[in-house]
Amino acid sequence: MRPAASDERLSLDAVSVEDLNAALRVVRRLPLELLGFLILLPIVGIGLSWLSTALAPPYGLSIFGQGLVTWGLLLTLALLFGLFWWRGRQVGLLLHDPAILASPVMSLMSVPGVLAARAQALGLEWSGFYGPLRPRRK
Repeated sequence: MRPAASDERLSLDAVSVEDLNAALRVVRRLPLELLGFLILLPIVGIGLSWLSTALAPPYGLSIFGQGLVTWGLLLTLALLFGLFWWRGRQVGLLLHDPAILASPVMSLMSVPGVLAARAQALGLEWSGFYGPLRPRRK
């Protein structure tokens, strides 16, 4: 098995302020992308239901015993998992964190804590959910 990265790449000092801000942007963008999925889910369901009935009236098209709506929802779930995996992997690469790289989907919940710890080590603080990192006040 190949290691995820060398030890010098994983040190805390190797994370720059730009990388922390980029990881923060990825984390802030994720709820908006989830909202997009939430909006698209019923649209995809209704559209596939209409298409299924149009292709094979009156009961709809069936593939391997399941309708197009079921396959569309399964595809949407797979895309959602892919989004979580991709965003977790991006944050893990930006923060040089082997735990996030090992399990990007499950580690997304710990990203705000990791961001806060890395920012504190650099003397920065998080100025709120939509704000950038700024120098810590004394």
